[in-house]
Amino acid sequence: MGKWGCDGSRPAAGFLAKPADRSNAGRSRIVLLCLVGMLLSACGSTYRQGEPAPVVSPGGTAAAPASPRRVEQSDSVEVSAYREPQTVALARPAPANRAVRNLVQRAEAQREAGEYAAAQASLERALRIEPENPDLWNRLAHLYLLQQSFARAEQFAAKSNSLLQGDDGLAADNWSVIAQARRAQGDAAGARQASERARVRR
Repeated sequence: MGKWGCDGSRPAAGFLAKPADRSNAGRSRIVLLCLVGMLLSACGSTYRQGEPAPVVSPGGTAAAPASPRRVEQSDSVEVSAYREPQTVALARPAPANRAVRNLVQRAEAQREAGEYAAAQASLERALRIEPENPDLWNRLAHLYLLQQSFARAEQFAAKSNSLLQGDDGLAADNWSVIAQARRAQGDAAGARQASERARVRR
């Protein structure tokens, strides 16, 4: 039976609680707050933002995430614009005859200057000195090809081939001139045949 106050009324329940009960209630609130904090921490990700999650193997072991591959300087690829392959210059021996050599040099300078008629005249003078020189006929064939005299270009390239003695490089160049001349004249089949012969002789 509880105690009564001096005025005959029953005291409030809070005043009748024991000190030990109030201490236990405080501990319970602290424990509850700690549990809530632990649950909130467990919900957060332990991995940094942007880092891949670990892969769990069938055995239950978490494999370490693969680090992103860094592009090194050597991995860079340089893209350049397409360029047409350069034509390999034909190796031509210098004529033994001094007069012919001078005429050939003059004809070459005239051709580079666009003076095709003068270059033609110089080569024809050289041919009067050495009419059996296949290199001179080849040069003349190229000169007529530049002037779009395709029938003459084919004729002189064939003449050069008929005088050759084992010079595959010059023979291939002659067949190349013949192929271009035939193609310009509408002879597609003949141009293909000449191109194939030029390829074989290279």
